Amino acid sequence: MAILKEPTQTRVFDTGDATPPRGTFVAKCIDAKDMFNVQRPKFENPAEMERVDLTAFLFGFRDRSGTPFKIASRSMRISSRDNSRLFAFLKSWLGRPPQYGWDYLELRGTEALITVDHMPSRKYPGVTFADIVSIGPVPEGFGTPATAPTVAAPPPSPLPPAPAPAPVEDVDDPLPF
Repeated sequence: MAILKEPTQTRVFDTGDATPPRGTFVAKCIDAKDMFNVQRPKFENPAEMERVDLTAFLFGFRDRSGTPFKIASRSMRISSRDNSRLFAFLKSWLGRPPQYGWDYLELRGTEALITVDHMPSRKYPGVTFADIVSIGPVPEGFGTPATAPTVAAPPPSPLPPAPAPAPVEDVDDPLPF
């Protein structure tokens, strides 16, 4: 008798078919989801299964040409230990350690500076996927487009500008600049 089992997929979000480009982008957290009681192989012994609670974040950004992309973080075990992947991810994103008891799902709608790289799949040879390799807070003024500075026109000068003095070359100077 054959028994169908649920797949042990820990992927939380569908990001579409387009692979995001490599680079650093200002991205907005579109969603964050928790999955509870997920069965997956143990890290120490893949032959054994364990049940864990996982979370992941979905980000959206546009590349330089304005094409929109979505990218999801890797699934992370929900853990407040300071050496856990989730704690390190939140600490990098916030620029400081997260407070215990704080609901990290409040980060929906906030921006982050993410770096995307392409990684080869370990499971499927020849397949490449995009991965968030670093995350951080957006520096002040970084995500806003720059405005052209206003420059006052100089008053008209009746005299032509003076010629620039000829450069003086010092032969004894060891530096060429």
